[in-house]
Amino acid sequence: MSSKSARSFGGRALVAALLAALLGPSPARSGQDPPADPSELVNALLGGLLGFRPASEDELRSDVETIGGVPFLWSVPFDYMTRHEVTRYIDALLDDEYPAERARVDERTLRALDLLPAGTDLRAVRRQLLLENVVGFYDDRPGQRRLYTVSADRSLTPANQLVLAHELRHALQDQHISIHGLLGQEVSDFDDRRLALMSLLEGDATLVMERFLARRLGRESEGLAEGLALPAPEMPGTAPVLRDQMVVPYLAGLGFVRHLERQGGWAAIREAWRQPPRSTEQVLHPEKYVGGEEPRPVELEPGAEPPAGQLLTDGVLGEALVRTLLDGDEAGAAGWGGDRYAVWDVRGRTLLVWRSLWDSEHDRGEFRRALVGRFSRARTRSAALGPSPWSGFEGGGWHFAIADARGAVVLVSSDDRELLKASVARITVSAEAP
Repeated sequence: MSSKSARSFGGRALVAALLAALLGPSPARSGQDPPADPSELVNALLGGLLGFRPASEDELRSDVETIGGVPFLWSVPFDYMTRHEVTRYIDALLDDEYPAERARVDERTLRALDLLPAGTDLRAVRRQLLLENVVGFYDDRPGQRRLYTVSADRSLTPANQLVLAHELRHALQDQHISIHGLLGQEVSDFDDRRLALMSLLEGDATLVMERFLARRLGRESEGLAEGLALPAPEMPGTAPVLRDQMVVPYLAGLGFVRHLERQGGWAAIREAWRQPPRSTEQVLHPEKYVGGEEPRPVELEPGAEPPAGQLLTDGVLGEALVRTLLDGDEAGAAGWGGDRYAVWDVRGRTLLVWRSLWDSEHDRGEFRRALVGRFSRARTRSAALGPSPWSGFEGGGWHFAIADARGAVVLVSSDDRELLKASVARITVSAEAP
């Protein structure tokens, strides 16, 4: 999916996070369960208890311009959708931007990294996440560039206003930097480069949404927005990689743009539109973005490409999803310097080779130990590789091997044991086993 369809996840998840920030993690104050749609409680809270004022479409545009200090270059077309129309729209969008073939490549890649449970229909899961979350969205596709809000009675509720403030900021971004074309469509939604870009765009729009809330409540001078800490939305039953791909751009991105604003105001955020972060490392550690610390280019091992293999995809995992791979271990992922993976089809089987570089020997050792520990917990030790510098694991129909090679940590995986063994035999590794 493009950046646009990834961004559409934000509706109800953002509303739920905002609700938790306002009321605490348990909005069911009377002992009853909260409503299935958290926007109902947001509407009741903002419209009733806090006196949230109604707003017209023109007022929303004016507020978003004023808050972020960037004018609209032209009026954004605006329309309403029913839930039924949203379903049809999302199905058409998936057919256009996330066809089944592309989803299958992502499935093979994530499974090869041991990030996706066996049997997961990635396209179906992502469709459901979209359907459950969309409240409003901006379509940045060329020829579209329209703003939509989901409302059967065509009214702007407080929850809709919050989401539309967020999405209007995306429309502004698009008018000034044409966000649809910032990355090629070959860059996966799970690629570090797209997550880094999305973190800037989503963090910026979320900050505008926060300031819009404070403005509408007449409490800008009280620093209301700065006091909000958006928690990660709860997503029970969702694979961690899908959860993190969805929420990292919002939560880590918000911290990133707040850092930029403290350094240089909205002008610093606007400047970042022209020079977006190149990695989630820069997003998670904004001082590295400000200091110009770039990800290191990485080449795969000589001999990594299998004979008769067809390249399916290649990309960058990055620090944010390395944390996901390590079950949230921030220390193990710290010191990321750069990485590269490639995935091949070999006679219907899958082979992945992933090489990661680290800022120091200490960082590399920490990551290597964390990675081996993670696979030791999640999979079974394998003796298939015999006595060698490789640490082997297997489980769920997959085989994994980890070793040091030329100052990097290398992970090789396959759903075919012999294919894995042939691949590791072609890679020169260090004598010391991890």
